[in-house]
Amino acid sequence: FNFDDVLQGMMALFAVSTFEGWPGLLYRAIDSHAEDVGPIYNYRVVISIFFIIYIIIIAFFMMNIFVGFVIITFREQGEAEFKNCELNKNQRQCVYYALKAQPIKIYIPKNPSQLKFWRIINSSQFEYIMFVLILGNTLTLAVQHYEQSKLFTSIMDILNMIFTVVFTIEMVIKLMALRAHHYFIDPWNSFDALIVVGSVLDIAVSEFSGGGNSEENARISITFFRLFRVMRLVKLLSRGEGIRTLLWTFIKSFQALPYVALLIVMLFFIYAVIGMQMFGKIALRDHTQINRNNNFQTFPQAVLLLFRCATGEAWQEIMLACSPNRPCEKGSTHENHSSNEDCGSQFAIIYFVSFYMLCAFLIINLFVAVIMDNFDYLTRDWSILGPHHLDEFKRIWAEYDPEAKGRIKHLDVVTLLRRIQPPLGFGKLCPHRVACKRLVSMNMPLNSD
Repeated sequence: FNFDDVLQGMMALFAVSTFEGWPGLLYRAIDSHAEDVGPIYNYRVVISIFFIIYIIIIAFFMMNIFVGFVIITFREQGEAEFKNCELNKNQRQCVYYALKAQPIKIYIPKNPSQLKFWRIINSSQFEYIMFVLILGNTLTLAVQHYEQSKLFTSIMDILNMIFTVVFTIEMVIKLMALRAHHYFIDPWNSFDALIVVGSVLDIAVSEFSGGGNSEENARISITFFRLFRVMRLVKLLSRGEGIRTLLWTFIKSFQALPYVALLIVMLFFIYAVIGMQMFGKIALRDHTQINRNNNFQTFPQAVLLLFRCATGEAWQEIMLACSPNRPCEKGSTHENHSSNEDCGSQFAIIYFVSFYMLCAFLIINLFVAVIMDNFDYLTRDWSILGPHHLDEFKRIWAEYDPEAKGRIKHLDVVTLLRRIQPPLGFGKLCPHRVACKRLVSMNMPLNSD
C-alpha cells in the first residue's frame, strides 16, 4: 500500500480502518524521506499523529455510527409492520403471550413423606445451597493447573467425589419427591441426571482404568468422562433469575438468525464461485497468503478463505496475493491471460473490498441487530413489556396459587407485586408502605372467602 495517488491512498486508509496491517504502513510512513529516495529510520515520527487521528475519527466513531444505523434500520423495518396497528407494543406482547401460553401443570404429591421432600426441593434455602455448591465445584475446576503436586491432585479428586455424592443425593431427593415420570419431564432435571451418571462413570473409569486398554486409550476415555465435571457449570443456568432471562433472550434471538445466516450463506456461495473462477489458477507458494491451506482451488477451500477474510485476518495480504503478476500453477491454463506468469487480476481489489464491506460491516452486524432487538428490555424503557416479564409473573403467581384457582389471599398480593419486577410489579426496591398505598389506589375487588 502507498499514497502515490488518491485511489491508492484511499485503499491504504481503508486497510487502516480495518485494523489489519496498519502498524507496518505506519512505520513505512514514518521512515519515508523523499521521492525516489530510500527510507531513513524514524525520519518523520510526527506523521504517526495523522494515523492516530484517522483511526480515532474513522475506525472508532464513523464505523460504529455506521453499525448504529444498521441496527436502527433493522428495528424500524420490524416496527413498520405494526405502523397502522391500534395496539401498542405492550398490548401486542400480551396478545402473543396469551395465544402461545400453555397451562402450567404442577405436580404436588399427596403422600405426606413424599410431600416433605417436595417442599424441600422447592424451598429457596435448597436453591441457595445448591447454587453455593455449584460455585464451589466451579472453583475446584478453576484452581487446577499444570505440574500440580500429587497432594493437590489427590485433594481435587476427593473434592470431586464429594461434589458427585452431593449432586447424586440431590437427584435422589428430587426422584423421591417427583417420581421418575414427573422428574424427567423437566429438561433441566434430565440434564442433571446425565451429569450425575457421567460423573459417576468418570470416577469409576479414573479408579479402574488401564485394565485391558492401552495407556493412550485409557487417557482418552478418562478425558472424555471428565467433560461431565465441566458440564456441571451449565447447572448455573438453571439457577438465578437473571441468568435464565439472559439465556431466554439468547434463545429467542435464534428465531430470526436463520434468515441472516441464509443471507450469509448466499454471499459466501456467490463470492466463493467467483473466487474459484478468477483466482483458482494462482500457484501455491508457502511464503505467500495463497498456499496449500489458503486458496481458491476448491469450493471448500474458497469458503474457508472467505471466512478468514470475514474475520479480518490478513485479508489485505490475501488481496495483494491475488493481484496481477502472480505465477500460475504448473500445467494450468488461464482463459484471460496468455502468459503463464500472470494469474492474478486487478479485479481482486473490487472483489475483496466489496466482500469485506458487505460481510464485516453490514451482514455480520445484522447478528448484533437481532440480538439487541431481543434485548429490548435492556436497551430501552423498562416500561416495555416482554414475554420474560409474563413468564416471571406466571412463575411467581404459581407459588401463591399452586392449585391454579386464579385467586390468592389479599395479604399475599403486596408480597407478590414486590417480588415481581416492573412493569408488572413494584420491584424489591419499592418500600412496603408505598406498595400498600399503590395497591389500595387500584381499588381491587375482594371476595369474602
